[in-house]
Amino acid sequence: MSTTTGTEDLSEEAKQRHQTEAQLAAIEEKDVKSQPLTSNLLQISTLVDMLSDATGTFLQGAQYLATKYKSFRRIRPDGNCFYRAVMFSVCESILLNTENSAELERLTAWAKASLDEVCKHGYDRLTIEMFHDELVELFEYLATKPKLDEVVTKLNEENGTSEYVTWFLRVVTAAHLKSQPDRFVHFIEGGLDIPTFCSREVEPMGRECDMVQVLALAEAMAIDVAIEYLDGRDFDPSKGLMRHEFDGGAGGNTKIALLYRPGHYDIIY
Repeated sequence: MSTTTGTEDLSEEAKQRHQTEAQLAAIEEKDVKSQPLTSNLLQISTLVDMLSDATGTFLQGAQYLATKYKSFRRIRPDGNCFYRAVMFSVCESILLNTENSAELERLTAWAKASLDEVCKHGYDRLTIEMFHDELVELFEYLATKPKLDEVVTKLNEENGTSEYVTWFLRVVTAAHLKSQPDRFVHFIEGGLDIPTFCSREVEPMGRECDMVQVLALAEAMAIDVAIEYLDGRDFDPSKGLMRHEFDGGAGGNTKIALLYRPGHYDIIY
């Protein structure tokens, strides 16, 4: 009797996808530390070039994106890319919609109130206060109407604002999950309860993000998040990539678009 393990159990198509995902992960890992936290704006054709050696539907999906989107920003693939992408996209949306001062006022008020909100769910105020202050100060900085390239520079400082705000957004996400445990527990695999899931998968820096975290942060901030999934699944050009839209609910009008590749998020335009 023979036994098979790993990719030997997979169909030929699944093997190919598994191999390509591993290649993509290797590419990202190779330049993770040399890549800025958030890149300058890149033409979407750059993504096609990056995936030119990828097999199957990854390249086809990238070519499809090139017909729908014009540009993208790469986010450093360090496990914090989703939260960093949200933070940057929200800042950029505010700066590019200068007439919408009400949205900046709303988000600033939300940021100020968020410390009390997360502390309701067991977080120590003294431990997280300085991270919260960075978030508030970031929105107050946007009120001074800096140039976009100045914001890019600020959010690319190593061990600076980006890191502090990214971690606090993780806390915000965890607190929102804890605020409705009976609702969100059904999205969690492996039989984990919400507190355990948060301590393992949400709060630690470097932990990748899944759909439930996306939904929780979108609702907490009242922003809409659309995600295109370039993940190697079967691709029909007439239908496009799988796209999920996460509704942040009433109150805000910030809309951002992200690109998902296995284990990674970038910003698309």
